[in-house]
Amino acid sequence: MLLIYEYTGVGLVERYKKLVLPLIFFSGILGCVDQADFGVEETKQENTAQKSSEVSQEQNFFNEFLSCMPGSEYSDENLKSMIAELNALALSDEIAWIGGYAPVEGKNQNANWWWEIQWTSQQAAEAGWAEWRSDEAGQAWSEKFTGVLDCDDSEIFAYTTQFPAPDTIALEDWDSFAAGEIACTFNEGKSKADLDANVAEFAQWLETSGTGTRFAYGIYMPVGDDPSDFYWFNWHPDFEAMAAGNANWESTGTELAAKLADTATCAEPNIYSGAEYYAVEGS
Repeated sequence: MLLIYEYTGVGLVERYKKLVLPLIFFSGILGCVDQADFGVEETKQENTAQKSSEVSQEQNFFNEFLSCMPGSEYSDENLKSMIAELNALALSDEIAWIGGYAPVEGKNQNANWWWEIQWTSQQAAEAGWAEWRSDEAGQAWSEKFTGVLDCDDSEIFAYTTQFPAPDTIALEDWDSFAAGEIACTFNEGKSKADLDANVAEFAQWLETSGTGTRFAYGIYMPVGDDPSDFYWFNWHPDFEAMAAGNANWESTGTELAAKLADTATCAEPNIYSGAEYYAVEGS
C-alpha cells in the first residue's frame, strides 16, 4: 500500500493518507544478494526502453523512501507483472528515478526492503502525488497489485539529496548494484559546510587514488525529524567492486577518513542489494 502525504514547510505532516501504491519497483531486489535485478530487464516495457539508466551526479534532488514487505500474493512472476505494468503507466514527468534495496543478511540492521523514488524537487513531489491520486489508470494498477507488496505508512522518509561523484568516476549502469547506507551525526561545532569540504576532497581522492571502477555516492539530508543529521550512500557495480573499493579506502584513504571522522560520527553501514526499475531519459 502506498502513502500519499503532504508537506508543511520543511517538515512531514504527521497525517498520512493511505493509498495503494506503486511499490513494486523495489521489491524486485528480493532474493539473492548477487541477483538483484529479478529479471527486470525482461519486464520493462517499450517506454522504458528509451529511458537512461544513468542518474545525474551533479544535480540536487528530493528523494523518498518507503519500507515494504511482500504481501500474501507476492511471487517473482507477480512482481515482474507489477513492474511491467508500472512502466506502462504515464508517471509524473518530475520523477527522475525509481529503485529498490534488499538488505544483505548479516550485514544490515533492517529486515525490510526499501523503495526509493527520486523527484526533481520537493514541490514536484507534492504535485506528483496530487496527480497520482487523480489518475484512474494508476489507481486501478494499485488496486490490482495491492496484495503483492505491503507498505508500512510509518516508514516514509524524505531527503534533499546531492550526488557529487565526478563524471569520470560516476556509476553508469544502474540495472543492479551493491549499496551501503551510513547514518551520521555532526560532531560538536561541525556543520554541512564541513561535510561539503570533506565531500570535495573525497571527489579528488577518487580521481587520484580510486580503484578506477565506476562508483557513485550521495549525501541525503533529512526533511523533518530524524535521529541522524545526514546519510552517506555508496553505490558499486557489484559486491566484488565494493570489497575492492573498501580495501583501497582502508589502505590509501586514512588521512581523509580522519577528517571525515572529525566532522561526524557515523554508524556501521547497512549493506543492500539494489536494482533500478524506472529511469527518465537524461535524468
